[in-house]
Amino acid sequence: MINNSMSDLNKKVVKDIDDMHDKQIEDMLTKGGPGDKSKPGEVNTEEWWKWNNLSEQTKLKAGKTILGQPPEDKSILQQAKDKDIWFCTIPFTQVYNEINGKYCACCFGKESKKHTIENTTLKEWMVDSEYMNSIRKEMLDPHTDFKAVNEICRRCRTDEEKYGRSRRTNCLKIHTNDKEFWDNIQRNVEMYKASGQYAFDERILEIQLKVFGSECNLDCFMCMHANSTTRQKVADAGVWNEQVYGKPSKERDEYIRLVMRDKTKGVNAQVLELAPYIRSIKIIGGEPLVMKKHYELLEKIIESGHAKHIYLKYQTNLTQTKKGRHNIFTYIPHFKNVSMVASVDGIGKTIEYMRRRTVWQDVVDNIEKCREHPNVVVDFNGLVTNLSVLRFYEIIDWVKENPVIDQLNWAMIDKPTHFRPNNLPEELKKELIPKYEKWPDIVAALERPADPDFDIQNLFDYMLKADKFYEGTKWDHKLFDVFPELEKYYEPWKHRDHNLQANLFPNWDKKVREARDAQEFGL
Repeated sequence: MINNSMSDLNKKVVKDIDDMHDKQIEDMLTKGGPGDKSKPGEVNTEEWWKWNNLSEQTKLKAGKTILGQPPEDKSILQQAKDKDIWFCTIPFTQVYNEINGKYCACCFGKESKKHTIENTTLKEWMVDSEYMNSIRKEMLDPHTDFKAVNEICRRCRTDEEKYGRSRRTNCLKIHTNDKEFWDNIQRNVEMYKASGQYAFDERILEIQLKVFGSECNLDCFMCMHANSTTRQKVADAGVWNEQVYGKPSKERDEYIRLVMRDKTKGVNAQVLELAPYIRSIKIIGGEPLVMKKHYELLEKIIESGHAKHIYLKYQTNLTQTKKGRHNIFTYIPHFKNVSMVASVDGIGKTIEYMRRRTVWQDVVDNIEKCREHPNVVVDFNGLVTNLSVLRFYEIIDWVKENPVIDQLNWAMIDKPTHFRPNNLPEELKKELIPKYEKWPDIVAALERPADPDFDIQNLFDYMLKADKFYEGTKWDHKLFDVFPELEKYYEPWKHRDHNLQANLFPNWDKKVREARDAQEFGL
């Protein structure tokens, strides 16, 4: 009798522990937005400003709306929660600069036509630019015509219409459930609404910089070539498809030159000027951990004494952690917290194929190295494409079995359009939908019809050229080995550049090829 009771008690304890573990996993998977009840064209705001995550001060402003209450009489929180306004925290909290030096509202925002890092300081961009002020005003106006927002924030507007979630909704879910951070944002927004002038007040700024170049050690199939020096070299060697990436042109070459030009003059000083108001700094590449130039900024921030108040963030492939004399783990202890946002949209051979030159075990080993530091968290942020969606559920399973990351998030690819998940064959999409029943945005993407100008043979043409290029190297993977379910849709007689491909990749003398590859591509 006692043994049975103890057995039942043990079972209950084990079940409670399992339930607790499942809850932790669920929180990690949904912290940034995935799994919300939103539907295409219908954003659900239930997860924003969760009551238990609010300060007493904010709770006073979060009471339920009185029936018939005009939007103008509500708090900003109530207006956003009730969707009277299309509010976003990013224009009040983030300074973002693109790889070509142009400012944008965020990584999904439209580039400014006139403001660049070379003619406008970080401070001037936030305070004086009509671009930023126009969207701030519209985001606080219940009666706006969205003229500026529809142009500048088109990507988020479109994503919410297509999938029910966007970068805006992800940020709102995270920012509004961080008690101290939201209180500081709220204070800044209320000051702006009252004065019409942006002011630096609390530590709410996130500086996102892509001005340190596009040096990158990987060749990710979906990446725009300007973002990776390795991608540029491989494209120059003939791995290209005009239907996917457009025709090579002088304009493209000029853009690449602009990207590669040093645009960092004066940037470190501008960041230090704003340091008292900076909550976080995010370095984006290329691959930031192999870009030497950005380590100079870290050293300046540490010398200033502000590092201990600042979160340091990286968008990284996490395959390498040092470059020359610089090792990121020597800088990490000086910062308040460090977030390694790893670009992971597959595991094992899947990521090694899609993000060519990745070694998955190296990523896993570097996650473990990060976890040795108490102020470091690792997040996964993947890109859902028509290749990754074939295996994306494996990442979700992997993080459940290996709870070593803080949160998992993802975005839908927009361009190149050939890589969108809706452009898979209908038969495959129907097979995949049940695997993502808990993730409505991925289901929504799979339920969309293929783009009218899409031809899957162009996808095959591009990927098979890459396969041919890497043949005989340590990154030799084959499309139909990794994704065998695609092979039945391949029509070799329709292969776009079959003869051209044969000419581009002759059987070079082995020694000559090895010497050239070692020098040019690090093979």
